[in-house]
Amino acid sequence: MTQKLFLFIAFLCSLSLMSQNAALDPSFGNAGIAVHPHLSTAEIKCFAFDKNGSIISAGYAQQGGPGSTDYQLTLTKTDKKGLLDNTFGTNGKVTTVIGHSESPQDIVIQGDGKIIVVGEVNLGPTPNSPGTYVGFAVRYNINGTLDTSFGANGIYKLTSSKQFLSVMVLSNGSIILGGNTSINNEYLAILVKLDSNGAEDSQFGNNGVLSLTSVNYKFSMGEAILLNDGKIFCVGLEYSDILNHSKSTYCKIDIQGNFDTTFGTNGKVVVDLFNYNPMQNITEYLHTTRELQNGQIVIGGTELDPFLLKINSDGSFDTTFGINGMKILSYSFRPRVIATQIDGKIIIGSGTKSALGGLAYRIVRFDNDGDLDTTFNNGKGLVDIDASPGNDWLNHIKIQGNDTLVVGGSSVLNSNNNFTLARLLLDTPLSVENSVEQFIKVYPNPFDDRFYIEDFNELVKIVKIFDSMGRIIKTVSETNTTHEIQTNFASGVYYVNIETKDGRTINKKMIKK
Repeated sequence: MTQKLFLFIAFLCSLSLMSQNAALDPSFGNAGIAVHPHLSTAEIKCFAFDKNGSIISAGYAQQGGPGSTDYQLTLTKTDKKGLLDNTFGTNGKVTTVIGHSESPQDIVIQGDGKIIVVGEVNLGPTPNSPGTYVGFAVRYNINGTLDTSFGANGIYKLTSSKQFLSVMVLSNGSIILGGNTSINNEYLAILVKLDSNGAEDSQFGNNGVLSLTSVNYKFSMGEAILLNDGKIFCVGLEYSDILNHSKSTYCKIDIQGNFDTTFGTNGKVVVDLFNYNPMQNITEYLHTTRELQNGQIVIGGTELDPFLLKINSDGSFDTTFGINGMKILSYSFRPRVIATQIDGKIIIGSGTKSALGGLAYRIVRFDNDGDLDTTFNNGKGLVDIDASPGNDWLNHIKIQGNDTLVVGGSSVLNSNNNFTLARLLLDTPLSVENSVEQFIKVYPNPFDDRFYIEDFNELVKIVKIFDSMGRIIKTVSETNTTHEIQTNFASGVYYVNIETKDGRTINKKMIKK
């Protein structure tokens, strides 16, 4: 091997191993950010992906003009490029009136493509009527119309509930709702089980409603998730002691409504993480949780400081994480929402001050042991996304594919907050090449007189082809979804170097027959 060829191959290898910046996906929206204005202030609260990679977002939009406190449930559907799907609702948007000021909290897409959104709604005579909030669940067809086979004309309401925070669909089509009821101004956790048509399952709890509280376990729910083992995991706060001060709690319940006695103590764990000081009167609570691939669970919480917990599948703390299972965070890393990657890394979504003085989205990644991931974004461990000069609010994050993160919330446009999505290429160290290759395909190999580069997300900036001596013999810079590379090369080995618009590279060894 000549020295020139050796250096060339070493150069190609270094391209695939070098650390890369996390970057906004240039194929999504406008340079990675998609803003969808409404007539007045609007905000995404949660979203989900359908089987085609489209994003269904649920939030609310202000009705009645400036100063109104009436916010109606609003959905949008965007394709994988962040463009509104005009086959959904009216020009990609759907508004549903249940009462006054609906606030969606969670969304799930069933296997048949139907969409369920849950939250809380004010049923009072006016948007400002006190004490009239109840939990709701709405199911939509794929095109955004109400599924009238569900509940009452597509809507289920439980007047004894205060709010629904989570929705889970079981393998048999049954639906579990997690939330709180209000008794004597106390928020107390419940689970509700519905059949596939939105009717309460009389075999679950008390006619479909299961209270998770008792005299010795006053539990207020923050979130519930369906685990890979088919059981339900709930987090929140507990305040049954004589001082009524809050402690962190989590519990595990099977789908029949029984606490899992193999987990914690009779299915529950209650812990005072901060040794409550009554002089401070600060609430300690858990509000966010996600399961890892290995069955461990990550939980986000807040007291005087925000924190992360990592627990084992039996409810015990993972003592290899942080300090004895808990990682105290700075306030700028407050875990508003959490996502987990296949490799066990933990991503939190938060907010921060932007350079322009407003608020921006902040994405932070941690290693398995709770340390800041210094392989992320060239050693920074975090990425800030400033979608507008005003205050941008992040409300939800979710992994799409292996190493792409979608962020949802709001940003300011024309003095209004608007539905906003952003897509971030995480570029994990386990899969620097694959993060790009899931979007760009090169074939066939070996090839005859031509080969093709598929680039449906239009990421490619330039293609360079080298011969076996490291000499550039062809350059292609057209922007097409499919590049047809005509060749008049002699038989042999060639190297294709593809540079994307965000500075990443793919290198392919190709053989000409």
